[in-house]
Amino acid sequence: MAGSETAIYLYCLGPSERLPPVAAAGVDERSGVSLWFCDEIGALLSEVPLDSFRGEQAEARLQELSWLGPRVCRHEAVIEEAMRHGPVLPARFATLFASADSLRAFVLRHRSAIAEFFSEIGAQQEWAVKGLLVRARARETMRAAGRTAAEEASPQTASPGARYFAQKRIDAGLDRQLSLWLKETGRRAAEELRAPAGGFRERKVVGLEAVEDGAQAVWNWAFLVPPAALADFRERIEGLNSEHAAFGLSLRMAGPFPPYSFAPALSAGAQP
Repeated sequence: MAGSETAIYLYCLGPSERLPPVAAAGVDERSGVSLWFCDEIGALLSEVPLDSFRGEQAEARLQELSWLGPRVCRHEAVIEEAMRHGPVLPARFATLFASADSLRAFVLRHRSAIAEFFSEIGAQQEWAVKGLLVRARARETMRAAGRTAAEEASPQTASPGARYFAQKRIDAGLDRQLSLWLKETGRRAAEELRAPAGGFRERKVVGLEAVEDGAQAVWNWAFLVPPAALADFRERIEGLNSEHAAFGLSLRMAGPFPPYSFAPALSAGAQP
């Protein structure tokens, strides 16, 4: 291959004996997906034109959703087909190597970390769990509780002014109370879900825009869940949703996904 014109596009790594040929189309629909082996570690890869992913024109295309979206979907489809047969270490979209030799050098350099990852992940799958909050409902539930407390603290014999200021004090602390409640509830919910899981990662919450019905994302978690524990994991989510429904708080589960959240941070320098 001419390294200045083509590159090796990596989809994922996997144990050689578990990594199968895949029927999914390559990232650009023109390049086939090939199996490649380096002793006990295998890879799914394609040979692609280098200028499809590098250079000024490529950088511009990477900003175009109409160009990027289908290629990201094809990238994920290759990985998802492979992960049905065993553990995979997924590569990020547009991970390129100058040649098969540079890929081999990369794999050998990180051989121990890659093998350890396969051993740890085993048959577990990554599932995403998002916490969604209807903030207005949570505030109203807390406000109602505060209203009851204010009535207890300010009996009917108290003047209207005293009752008014007592309620104002409760309202003033509502946002702080909600923040503390979310922090503690999140800690307990994560602890509950970690029990049947083999791994947990807290991920960044991207934006606070409404998801649906006025709900906002407040937590973004990833769990490694063994298939045998999946039913238990779902039941725990349902229980938490029932417990916190009055506050407009719900947990949404999605997956399984390639285990990006648990992949080891391997050193850069493999790209052409």
